[in-house]
Amino acid sequence: MGEACKVLIVDDEMLIRQGIINYIAWEQEGFQIVGEASNGKEAMQLIAEFTPHIVITDIVMPIMDGIDLVKEGKTEFPDTEFIVLSSFEDFEYVRSMFQNGVADYILKPKLNGPELLKILNRVVNRIPGLQHCVSASQAEPTTEELVEGVIQGYHLPVDRDGLSDVLPNSHFALLAIRGKNAAPLQLKTALERSMLEELPILILNSSDADALLLLNFHPHQLEIVKQAIKQQAAHSPDAAWMMCEPVDAIEELKKAHDEGCAKMKKYEFYLPKDKLFLFGELPLENEKQANFDLNHFIEMFKDRLFNAAFTYLENHVEYLAGRYNNDSFEFKSFLGNIVFNTVVLLDAMKYDTQELEQKKYRYFSTINEAADVNEALGLLDEFLEEVKQIIHLGDKAGESNNLEMILEYIELHYTEPLRLSEIANHFHFNASYLSSYFSTHHKEGFSEYLNRVRIKKSMELLENSTVSISNISGMVGYSEHSYYCKVFKRITGMSPGSYRKELQVRNEHEEKGLSHLKK
Repeated sequence: MGEACKVLIVDDEMLIRQGIINYIAWEQEGFQIVGEASNGKEAMQLIAEFTPHIVITDIVMPIMDGIDLVKEGKTEFPDTEFIVLSSFEDFEYVRSMFQNGVADYILKPKLNGPELLKILNRVVNRIPGLQHCVSASQAEPTTEELVEGVIQGYHLPVDRDGLSDVLPNSHFALLAIRGKNAAPLQLKTALERSMLEELPILILNSSDADALLLLNFHPHQLEIVKQAIKQQAAHSPDAAWMMCEPVDAIEELKKAHDEGCAKMKKYEFYLPKDKLFLFGELPLENEKQANFDLNHFIEMFKDRLFNAAFTYLENHVEYLAGRYNNDSFEFKSFLGNIVFNTVVLLDAMKYDTQELEQKKYRYFSTINEAADVNEALGLLDEFLEEVKQIIHLGDKAGESNNLEMILEYIELHYTEPLRLSEIANHFHFNASYLSSYFSTHHKEGFSEYLNRVRIKKSMELLENSTVSISNISGMVGYSEHSYYCKVFKRITGMSPGSYRKELQVRNEHEEKGLSHLKK
């Protein structure tokens, strides 16, 4: 009998290690466990000491995790093969780890004796000189195992005898199903019943889907396949179905799988109500438009053009929500960035953000954990409502003070050639905002109010001085005498000259009346 395949088990949880040890009869199957380690650092020492052929390792561990263990292990011990223990949550790490030399993976929720033995034998078959250690019943890989190996990045063996007998048709398509009741065998049986023609269907290791099937057909049978999938999807409302792009060679299944599963995750996030995604019938996304200009958003906020800023943001978010091929992480990152910058802006503008400062961390985490686009948008809406309330309360508290300061400034500077833009600059307001603000809170526009102030002052001069009317117009801020007279008449109903004469006549009558009383 040849050399046994030496195996090292690495996991920070002792119960997991013991469970793996007890799953199969190791020696009987041609394996020997040479040690256990609770982290990557311990594992590196044991690899150097016992030179195991295979290392089974967890990803999340203290001191040195599985990612670093694989990187360093394959660098120092290139002949050692690594099998990764993965949960659904960290499956994306597993994909990236294949580039660093991972031979295979096992999903923790589906870890059992037969599955573990199948993966071990698949890896052993690729280690020179150890194939003879595998038990006779496991020596020849099944068609399913060969296809799974292709999906994971392995090359098909040169000898493919029997493969064309099982998969005789020219095209292949992967069908991924995610959901509570995605039982592969039942789905396979149901699809076979739905099809008008008998087509090969293989059940594959489900990767990060709950079921993964391989359909083998000729191009003219594509519509039959689609109709069968539609029929079964209609009876499984709790599951999401994704038919990947068909390929005409088994070697192309890895690319189809990786791209298809990535798309499925995106569609599940952006289109949570849709449950069926078929190649060639995928939803159209929004046409590409200009990128969001964060500086423009910030400037509108600083200029207190809040409604315009919110509208600009909401329009862009609506656009992003319809870009189904974008990564959901990018979408969530954009929303998180908006939360961060908005809180910073409010604080810089002296609004009371104490409570929102504490809440922003909850918004960051809940947006990041949102299961779909609607949940993420709901959290953004909740945040913006809080922002609007803060702005409303802050503006309400400062309204009277702001208006008093503006009116006082006009009273002091009405003799100067005042412009709204100058006052806006003086008080650090946007001119259009100030114009709207002034009209709303003083019931008339800035120019009208300034004219009333100037005419009132000129009326006092006409009444209490002998200064000429032309000089008075200049003294109250009018550069053109004719324009002053026009405004004066519009406001008072008479010309400055008539107003002065009327005052003089009234004063003469009053003086005569007083002198008569004295007599």
